[in-house]
Amino acid sequence: MTKLRNILILGIIVLVVPIYGQEKVFINDENIKAKSVYIDNNRNSKLYDQINYWKFRYFDDDSYQYSLDYLYEHKIKLIKKTPVIFATKWITLKQYKGKFYAYYPSDFCSNFKQSINDTTFIDWLCDGIVANKIIDQKQIDSNTYEFNITGIYHNDRKIVIHIIDKEKGIAVFEETTNSDTEKYYYLMISSDKIRSVPLIVNDFSGGKQLELRFDKPDFEKLLKTKK
Repeated sequence: MTKLRNILILGIIVLVVPIYGQEKVFINDENIKAKSVYIDNNRNSKLYDQINYWKFRYFDDDSYQYSLDYLYEHKIKLIKKTPVIFATKWITLKQYKGKFYAYYPSDFCSNFKQSINDTTFIDWLCDGIVANKIIDQKQIDSNTYEFNITGIYHNDRKIVIHIIDKEKGIAVFEETTNSDTEKYYYLMISSDKIRSVPLIVNDFSGGKQLELRFDKPDFEKLLKTKK
């Protein structure tokens, strides 16, 4: 009986270890210390919560108020209106070897976020939180939303949000400003869908280091995958 029990226990270990042993898959990069960057396939990881954090920190109150004071001083009145888009909190998304990942960076200045409320389009930046007035907004189609905004850094800025995968909450943001005619694209994921993708962790417990080098997305190709 004891022998049979030991065989069963060994069998369970053999089955379980390959599954759970792959929760962390380490990435080798010549610019980063070995065993410090890894893919975390555990969708219950608490590290998701740290990049999906929406409360003010440190001097965020000051920077946010400074951006609101700018609007007030220039007589730019905020007007309440329900956002046209279904998702109002967005977090940076990365591509690595063709796959999408949320990213827990070595330096949280890389954790760029944006949010939308009933009066402002908000940039969550390294140097603080900045509120921009929503001049107008519209839904172009079921997967495309346009926001025209103004604020302390740009007085004429347009952001078009292209939903390329609604189920996973993945979008391409297309941005233009009056000072730059070139379009700027970046990947974002809705905060409520962040666990739909695995997480790459840059463990800085041993000190901050370089960030992982990610793919340069083919935005033209991605925009053709809208669904």
